[in-house]
Amino acid sequence: MIDESWRYFIYGGVITPGGPSRWDVLDFDQRRTISVNLPNEEYDDDIAISTIFCPAKHEDKLDPDVFAITISEQGELTVSKDSEDDETQCPYYPVLDDVKRAELIHTVSRGQLREIERFGPNVDLTSHASQDSEEARQMVFKYYLLDRFLFKRWDELNIWMRLPSHPFIVPFDRLVVDKLEGREVVVGFTSVYIPGGTIEENMSRIFKLKWLKQLLCAVDDLNLKYGIQHQDIAPRNLLVDEEADKLLVFDFNFASRIGYPYQEDYEQYSVHRNDVKGVIFTVYEIITRDVHFREIPHHEQDSTNILSMESWQQHPQVRLDHPVAEYRSVLDSWVESRRQGQQVSHFTEASEYIDWPKILPPPPDELDDVVPDAPEYQPDMPDQDPTDFGTDDGDSVSGLAWFTNRRDRREQGLEFLNWQRPPQGQIPHGCCVLASGTVITEEC
Repeated sequence: MIDESWRYFIYGGVITPGGPSRWDVLDFDQRRTISVNLPNEEYDDDIAISTIFCPAKHEDKLDPDVFAITISEQGELTVSKDSEDDETQCPYYPVLDDVKRAELIHTVSRGQLREIERFGPNVDLTSHASQDSEEARQMVFKYYLLDRFLFKRWDELNIWMRLPSHPFIVPFDRLVVDKLEGREVVVGFTSVYIPGGTIEENMSRIFKLKWLKQLLCAVDDLNLKYGIQHQDIAPRNLLVDEEADKLLVFDFNFASRIGYPYQEDYEQYSVHRNDVKGVIFTVYEIITRDVHFREIPHHEQDSTNILSMESWQQHPQVRLDHPVAEYRSVLDSWVESRRQGQQVSHFTEASEYIDWPKILPPPPDELDDVVPDAPEYQPDMPDQDPTDFGTDDGDSVSGLAWFTNRRDRREQGLEFLNWQRPPQGQIPHGCCVLASGTVITEEC
């Protein structure tokens, strides 16, 4: 189930001087947008969530066809089912034929995936009964509902599906497609589900020295062989395959080609997020459970503060299979080897570098008008990076909005993909939710 702290995301709205103000809120659990209209000139977006979307109040009790909520000056609440109030985004989904992929990369229809669990925003655990096996396979489905996540998903799926099979990297599974205006479009992708959970989720198990060595192997290959920087090495992105007794890296949300020039609004490469630094922080955090060194912006994080410590204090609840000194020795030797060894300042210097084409833009008539300003970056929101919202020096970016409004598509008689689904806590017994949001009378 999606944690309440991640469930709601305000992505748009209008504030009129003196009031009123409108906040467009995406509920990741139900995958629906509800606009909140307030009578005053309100700049605190938390007001919209705290007054309306508290679980004890209204959100899960609203009819599925409610588009907006209005609070009067007297505090009275009214709801609107008028489609004119529908501010739902329809982001662009690339045509399958435009995605350059190897023949071994298969596809699966969104309607064939059955929801098992909602892991987080834009991430679900699903199952799919393949023709080759009677037993349904479980896979993690990643997708996007807003245009701001489009380019991040494009890079992620291109990196992941191009990575050769690696013993310490979670395997890519397949592209997820759907039909839109007579064309097959890519709405997301799946990766193999590893049931052991992440290092962060299960802190009670022994963190083995060989797992550290496996992590170093994965990072070396990503950086030096494939020219890819993961940029988010952390305990939450390290899975443990308990049956195989090994550690695997996953989640290429922030990954980028090393040294890729900043030519596009969405390009993510950052020298401040290098993976050597990420590994140092990660190993230290696992052993000590001290995370304060990464509670500051990436450009201020200094891993030498950790490496210069004479000793690390093992947390009393942390279990290791070797003394801390041996973990330090392995890590220090690796850091030194990376400092003195092969350097990759541009991804094309890697021996088997990975590259992919830019996403092809849709026809101009499928895009909305130019976006005047980039939205404000929300650092506590998962699946985001400042480069989504502006340049490195803080300037806003502008350009075409890669989305249309669902209200407009409905008025023009155009097709759109529906994602809305019931709250996870209100799925009828004996029913199953497909990845499309459709509820069927059948156990998953």
